[in-house]
Amino acid sequence: MKKNILLLLLIILSLSIYGQDSTRVDSATNKEGYKHWTKYHTSLRLGIGYQKTFYSELGLARHKFIYNDLGYASSTYYTSIEWIPTILPNKPKNMYGLKVGYEINARTLALGVEAKYQTDFVKNNIVFTPKVGFGLLGIINLFYGYNISVIPNSFPEISKNQFSIIVNLSRKCKL
Repeated sequence: MKKNILLLLLIILSLSIYGQDSTRVDSATNKEGYKHWTKYHTSLRLGIGYQKTFYSELGLARHKFIYNDLGYASSTYYTSIEWIPTILPNKPKNMYGLKVGYEINARTLALGVEAKYQTDFVKNNIVFTPKVGFGLLGIINLFYGYNISVIPNSFPEISKNQFSIIVNLSRKCKL
């Protein structure tokens, strides 16, 4: 009889331990991106900058991120259209650029590289721009870039130095 009761208690105890939810995580660790890379998400990309003249850009980005107790990292590749407006009559025509690029963030360090085809529909050029700056989860980035032209001095109204603020409007990444 004692053996039966002891066996019954052992079975009940083992079933109760087996029934515990050992995979349960608290709400902080159940968020997307916590300790695991998210999938790439499409987001709208907006940017403004200065390179001896004002410019703006509009495009699409594919963005993913990861974060944990020690910091965060993100990866973004994108394509966008750049517009350099001319509002003064004695200045050259508006210029446009078609860009592709890649950016990474590790904590607050942001690095990037982009290539663009630049034109005013009279002259053309290809420009490569390595960038370094500060970022917040790859959503908001402040960059300094150095424009390297394939055809030097094709657009003298554009400086080699570039400063920009970029925003990737990702709905999946909450600040």
